[in-house]
Amino acid sequence: MECPKCGAEIDKSAMVCPNCKKVLKIVCPVCRTVNTKNTCRKCGEILVVKCSKCGKINLTKHSKCVKCGYSTEKSAIQGESNTEDFAVLKIEFPNLDIVKAKLGSNQLLTKFKANLDNMILNYMSSLGVRLQIVKDNTYIIRFNNVYTLSASANSAIMSSIELANMFTRLNVKLLRKKGIGLKCNLTILKRNVEDNPYDVATGFQADMVQISDNIETKALGYFQLMTDEDFYEYYNDKYKLETLNAVLVNGKMKQFYEINLSDFIKINEFVQESVELSTDEEIEVPKFVQSALVDQEKITKQTLDDENNVSEDELYSGELINFDEVNCAFYMTENIRVLDNVVDVLQEVPRGILAIKGSNMYQPYTLRLLSAVEETGIYNDIIPVTCHDGMKYAPYSFFKELISTIFEYAVSQKLFDTNDFSMFNNIDSSGLVKDLITCNQREMRNFEETRDEYFQVFARLMEAIPNSLIYIENFEKVDSSSMLALSQLFDHFEDFSVSYLITYDKDYALHKENHFLLSRPYYTEITLKPSPFEGIIASNKEFYKNVLNDFYFQRIAKYACGSTLFLDFAIQYLLESGVYSLTQYSIVMVNPKTIMIPSSLSQLMKRRLNLLKDDTRAIKFLTMAVLLGTRVDEKTLESFGFANWKVIVDKLAGMGYVFAYNNCMYFSNYAILRENLLDILKPEELKNIAKELLEIAFVEGMASPVRANLYEMMDLNEQVIYEWESLANINLSMGDFSSYLNCSGEIIKCLDKYASNWSQEELSQYKKSIYENISNNMFEYEPNETREIAEKTLTSLKDNNNITSFIELGTKMIQGAFYNGQYLYALNLTHKVLSVMDGVSLDPTAENFSLHFLILSMVHIKILFNIGAYDDCLDIGYNVLNALDLGKINNIQFSMLTIDEFKEMLVECIACIAISDVVSMKEDVSEFLDISSKLFDFIPQEFSLFIQLQNLLKGENVQLPPKPPEENVYTASIYHIIKAYAYFRNKPIEFAKEVYKTKLIAKDMGLYKLELFADLLVGYSYARLNSFKKASAIVYRVIMDAKEHGMNSIEHIGWYVMSILDIAQGKFDIAYGVLNNSTIFMEKTPISEYLTMLDKVNMYKVLMASKEPEKAQICMNQAVLIVQKYGLNINLNIDIEKLMVENQNAEVVQKFKPENTTPKLQEESLSEKENIKIDTKTSPEEDNSSDDGFVNPEDFFS
Repeated sequence: MECPKCGAEIDKSAMVCPNCKKVLKIVCPVCRTVNTKNTCRKCGEILVVKCSKCGKINLTKHSKCVKCGYSTEKSAIQGESNTEDFAVLKIEFPNLDIVKAKLGSNQLLTKFKANLDNMILNYMSSLGVRLQIVKDNTYIIRFNNVYTLSASANSAIMSSIELANMFTRLNVKLLRKKGIGLKCNLTILKRNVEDNPYDVATGFQADMVQISDNIETKALGYFQLMTDEDFYEYYNDKYKLETLNAVLVNGKMKQFYEINLSDFIKINEFVQESVELSTDEEIEVPKFVQSALVDQEKITKQTLDDENNVSEDELYSGELINFDEVNCAFYMTENIRVLDNVVDVLQEVPRGILAIKGSNMYQPYTLRLLSAVEETGIYNDIIPVTCHDGMKYAPYSFFKELISTIFEYAVSQKLFDTNDFSMFNNIDSSGLVKDLITCNQREMRNFEETRDEYFQVFARLMEAIPNSLIYIENFEKVDSSSMLALSQLFDHFEDFSVSYLITYDKDYALHKENHFLLSRPYYTEITLKPSPFEGIIASNKEFYKNVLNDFYFQRIAKYACGSTLFLDFAIQYLLESGVYSLTQYSIVMVNPKTIMIPSSLSQLMKRRLNLLKDDTRAIKFLTMAVLLGTRVDEKTLESFGFANWKVIVDKLAGMGYVFAYNNCMYFSNYAILRENLLDILKPEELKNIAKELLEIAFVEGMASPVRANLYEMMDLNEQVIYEWESLANINLSMGDFSSYLNCSGEIIKCLDKYASNWSQEELSQYKKSIYENISNNMFEYEPNETREIAEKTLTSLKDNNNITSFIELGTKMIQGAFYNGQYLYALNLTHKVLSVMDGVSLDPTAENFSLHFLILSMVHIKILFNIGAYDDCLDIGYNVLNALDLGKINNIQFSMLTIDEFKEMLVECIACIAISDVVSMKEDVSEFLDISSKLFDFIPQEFSLFIQLQNLLKGENVQLPPKPPEENVYTASIYHIIKAYAYFRNKPIEFAKEVYKTKLIAKDMGLYKLELFADLLVGYSYARLNSFKKASAIVYRVIMDAKEHGMNSIEHIGWYVMSILDIAQGKFDIAYGVLNNSTIFMEKTPISEYLTMLDKVNMYKVLMASKEPEKAQICMNQAVLIVQKYGLNINLNIDIEKLMVENQNAEVVQKFKPENTTPKLQEESLSEKENIKIDTKTSPEEDNSSDDGFVNPEDFFS
């Protein structure tokens, strides 16, 4: 061949022309491929580059320009980049050495590494981007071939997902064969064309990978994708970002995030590829059952193993600590055994409240549950009621359904005249029940009194059905007013001879809203968990033996996720499709054909209903019945006009859609059935059915939520509006304000959708009248239920300049939000209301005095205290107190509350100010209490407890006075905290029990901050018992709740406690991140220097343990300055060697011991001695601790 430059004849294998020295071929330094062009044909590596500085042509294998010394890699990047800023994907494999040991030889590792490199190179080549290897195990990929940073960020994460799938497939195989996986850390970083191409350090070190015993979860746990705040805006909306730590990078704090890609990994496919199926001669469960249940594994993990999500029943479950006040029972069972468990509990506690908690997939068949209970013979009558979404629109819907069920009332309005109400004459002389059943509007009078009258009727109804069991399905959907009445019935359970069996969703807990149930021995909750699929099959192995190994059954096993309900639905679907056939004892496959097994219960229901559409009479009959509600009586069914309608009912019952009970037809899994039934029918079909149903079952002028829905299906828009208006008035006349608000909200929505024929003036005036009615009639505000409509009402009042009503409604909303612990929301509302109150005074003697302003300012004080804004709390608190004295209070003309209620409110404010004084250490709380006592003669003597709290924090002598009455909520709560520290600080079990009393008092009185603080102390007690997993779960839950409700002080106390747990377990890197983040926040938003001191002390421990004594001493010096500034009696001599020994000992978790032999405690002291001074004269419960005059700062949290 000839040289293309000089024409000399040369050998075709020559790399360089021997005559003119022209480079003819270049070996790629990355993949070793011989190339004839400037870019590698295999991996895309740039081989020749022009220097960006001097223009010299260089080989990129030389790191610097041979002429000017400029980086050749930098020149290559600048030449190939279409944008200045771009995303870089960094890939690291940190455990290759471990993989090498498992593979067994260097040769095998080299082969493995070569295959790994080729896999990554091939994928990168397909994207048109190149790979740079910085170190042996670190790969850099620059997505600079696009034109915007946004596009680059998208390319980076899409590539990360594909690579994560590749690595996961590889790890599934490795785990099967070698029991080890290849760890892969991926990081997406922002870089500029001018940056050093070899500087790829993130500044953040984290190994958050969680390894499980399950192969699927293990494989998912071997990769991790991180990014920093530069890409937060690009990824936050589409992907799950979990906040890690903020660290100092190049002199600037940067927040890092982990991107959860588990939803994008095709783990099912990879596992299926690696599993070898084998079949024995006997009937055995196939291996695919074990390997394909990835969805089940996710659900099980979410239900049972999520250590950062602990429910209250787990929190006080009696593990290690048996709380005296918790007398109820909690069980967890596989859903396949729930019927046996229910029967066992009912036989043991026949009169009680039994709740079954679990997702729809794991709830038992209604009929099976009812039959199992009926067979016990314990109850005279079993009354089923199914709750549903439509309940919130009718007055006291649950009790309406209950009464109709007991007396078998007709559902059809045209048959209401057949309903007999004479049995209520003795308990209901004013016709309350009849009006409730017929939805008849009553006279508008005092709504609260009307509600109380209804509650009394409901109580008398319970007296009339002795030895009965009320079965309530989907209890989480019960209407609010009925829930209030039921709470009262539950609280006075012993007064009635009625028992309850309740089912609800996994995210609901009956005792959360009715916490008194925790102390009642008659309350039991059973939590359902997935059943192993082999266990489900084993329960009826003979029935499934002929289909165990066919494709359809494999699909069912894959999607069942441990649900017997899904299995039953799927088998029924295959029977209805003609794939399976039922023999006398088993099922067999008779017609294999292409058919999809849906992966969700809802989709499975939809497929079955589509098959049912072939029977037009059955689908129409079922739709009409479902639209009427959860129970349809026989008279109403007969009025549908279907010939041989009982044959249809029998068919639907045989398919599992309905069942007959007490002369009525009920539906299995009503919510799923209704949702999917309405989905599969065309709008025109629904319109025709709705029209026919209106003619058959409804009377003109008799309101009903069902009628409103039927009008909407028929596109009768104005009728929809007026129907909701009529229902709203009926609800209000019966004192059901919650349902009234829900209907009013529907009116507003319908006006926005359907009032196109109205003039703008008519529409505005109508909306205005609705909002004014809501404002005038709102006698209670429940933010979780009525927030949206209340906010719209508030906005409307302000827009219409109705300032008086705006202030009144705003104040009610603030108080409701405060009582429900929504402190940030309450604070925002407070600012809104205060913004319209310019020119008014707090001073009762001033001409411009406003009682509204004074009361709102007092509420403001309590809000600021609860969010941890102690300085602001003190400023506003002192302003309020400076404007008041006893004489001024007595001269106020009270209208919205009584003088006694005002004094009680002022006492609470003084308590908040006193605690803020103690925590912020701004002044001596005893001086503040002396001044307050001189101003007001109604300050409780028990407020001296705040002085003891101050002494406790400062390490001074503590004298515990007699127990204050529980009506004084702040002192009663503080009393138990002080007592816990003073007498039980070395006895974590007794400590937790004492603190739990604070929780109960705080929960009763709506003091959510103190309730969470008590939970933190319980978590700390578990840590002292070396139960670190449970302690971490409790503390993390508190942190998340505090963050959600804006309680900064509790959130950062929680992070401090979390750092204690991390230090105790030797997790110094995690503790460092926790403390560092907390310190950064508190520098911007100060909370308490006491808490800052505690953080600095723990940071000292972390840095000393991490061999950074100089930095540690800086932290210790800062802590010493705070101690000296406030004269704290604290010993800061820390034995680091002892701490390290304790950390080693803490790795072995002790087994449970009886309460009378306290387990060896995990010491958290900063010195070798526990050091609180106690006045033992004040209590017989003496703690045998030393008394050397020092306090242990880790024992107290601000």
